[in-house]
Amino acid sequence: MKKAILSIIAIMVLCGTSYGWDRRAHATVAKIAENHLTPTAKAYLDKYLNGKSIVYYASYADDHKKNLLVDLGYKPENAAQKVTFPHTFEANDDCSVFRGMRKGNKFVKNCVYMADQYAAELKANHATMSDSLRVLSVAMLVHWLGDMHCPQHIRYPDSQTIGYYMVKWGNNDVRYHTLWDGVLFGEIHPWGFSDCALMLDTCSKEEIAEICKGDIYDWGKDAATASRPVHAYKDGAVINRGDYRNKFGALAEMQVRKAGYRLAHIFNKIFE
Repeated sequence: MKKAILSIIAIMVLCGTSYGWDRRAHATVAKIAENHLTPTAKAYLDKYLNGKSIVYYASYADDHKKNLLVDLGYKPENAAQKVTFPHTFEANDDCSVFRGMRKGNKFVKNCVYMADQYAAELKANHATMSDSLRVLSVAMLVHWLGDMHCPQHIRYPDSQTIGYYMVKWGNNDVRYHTLWDGVLFGEIHPWGFSDCALMLDTCSKEEIAEICKGDIYDWGKDAATASRPVHAYKDGAVINRGDYRNKFGALAEMQVRKAGYRLAHIFNKIFE
């Protein structure tokens, strides 16, 4: 990984942040992935995480968000030299993933690019990395694979706000992004992550292989294409809760499921 992207400040104190998926959905992604690790990958992860499950680190990136910084390697206009790790990515007009982290002097938030870089670095150097960097790399991959599949963590050319505006959800005024932070998934699956994983981890080996075809940029395009209809709801929209659950509940489940299978695939390739 480029040195500019590897400059990390890791002062580990809990801090309040907004979430991509909520803790339950992120834990479900990690649990599904754990179910599909090869014995070799599981052995390495057990060793590197001191026996802790990857589920333990599912929301690590949110818990420590303000203290996990990336050095941009340049001075953007009207911005800081260091920024928090990105939890979103930008899609192009055709829903393909913008590649890189800058457009001229503009910093582009790109968790797909970061995940790709971290996976490559972990695969090449996991045996010689410091313990702290290795754990951080694993934790970020667990989280980024979840975030990149969350419909409100994708920015489109005509929809850059990722739902940071208010809508009417039943009788309540809520931020639209919050529906995908956890409200929708929580209403569909109001139980623990293990039960959620049990109910969602239903694909055959052949179906999982199809889901994991291509690379992380192909997965990002797949997520952006599937999530596009979610962004049709604009500021002030009045949303019927039942209708919305019926329309997008299956999408929420599908994105969590795919994130889990693809996370396992990444770890299996890293530690093959």
